[in-house]
Amino acid sequence: MKSVLPFLFRTPSTNSTPTSLNSFASKITLVTMLIIGISLYVRSSVGTTPMIADINGVGWLVGALATIYTFVAAFTIVEVWSQYNSASSLIAREGKAVTAIWNYVDYLDDKNVDKAMKTALLIYLKKAVSEMRDAAKGIRAIHPSPELKTIQHVVDGITFNDHRDAAVFPPLMNAYEELSSIRSERIESSITRLPALLKSFVLLLSTMLVIGFAFLGFVNTWFYAIAIGFVSIIVVYVYTLMNDLDNPYEGIWNVSFEAFEQAEKYITGTKHQS
Repeated sequence: MKSVLPFLFRTPSTNSTPTSLNSFASKITLVTMLIIGISLYVRSSVGTTPMIADINGVGWLVGALATIYTFVAAFTIVEVWSQYNSASSLIAREGKAVTAIWNYVDYLDDKNVDKAMKTALLIYLKKAVSEMRDAAKGIRAIHPSPELKTIQHVVDGITFNDHRDAAVFPPLMNAYEELSSIRSERIESSITRLPALLKSFVLLLSTMLVIGFAFLGFVNTWFYAIAIGFVSIIVVYVYTLMNDLDNPYEGIWNVSFEAFEQAEKYITGTKHQS
């Protein structure tokens, strides 16, 4: 008999490649330069005199829009960040549950069961990663999956040699039930997205805010261009961040499958001893 080995998982880290970050920076720069160019064209067409004359009214409007935008953007970012953290946590918990099942089964010291369970768990992990890739495209995974049912069939085929083997069965079943529950949560979380109406509202507010700033009366053209640039960077960054975090399985920032990778290494690296 062997003791059940503890195995710790680190919370999945954020994946972001230099290429994706460079693409993100390029996108912000391009859109910002475009907005600045359009704003300068509007300024030259309208003229600074009427813009300065109406600065009080336009300034009040821009202030109101900025306040509303701040609250809506903050709420949206908090919501998508919460979803992102939830997806990351579920991956860590699912990997830990897989490892727990393996530890309990390996404790039984049955080579045949060990072999069957190792194959079932490794296939499950591979399928789970594939499901999350599909979830990025909006494809919902079935639950329970054939891979999960295979794990259950292996558990059902376990026989006990003594009372110590039988004592392991209840926590083994608890681990299986936990895996099934976490998997269900992960599937539901993976296809949860922000409502399209909310995204449209944020985009509308962003556009109105930039347009409002474009009509603010600045005497100095350089100050005008800098102000427009700052506002453009903020709204483009916020909207891009919101869209990217809303889908945690692809994009610039996406959750890591490190917990699954560690579980696979742990299972394949375990040497069964009679």
